[in-house]
Amino acid sequence: MKEMTVPIDQAGRIVLPKDVRQELAIKPGDTLKLSIHGSSVTLTPNKEATGFVRKGHALVFSTAGDETLTQEEVNGILEEGRDERLEQSLQGLRVPKRKA
Repeated sequence: MKEMTVPIDQAGRIVLPKDVRQELAIKPGDTLKLSIHGSSVTLTPNKEATGFVRKGHALVFSTAGDETLTQEEVNGILEEGRDERLEQSLQGLRVPKRKA
């Protein structure tokens, strides 16, 4: 677990550092769940990010919960994504048929 110190401004706000927001794929408008445990405060993104999520400079496949995907499932997901991108690119290349 990473630990860092962030300041609180006069209005009681904190700013999450950019690298933290990128790693957790937090974007403007997202919400965070706040939990208090004794004297500790925990902020958790209030979403179950699934699918491909950018973490830093890497694209990572994330599932809801703690389940682990099999190699077959990973290959199927990758193939499905490739098929979708191929179909989208082919749609741009199709020329409408002329009316006779």
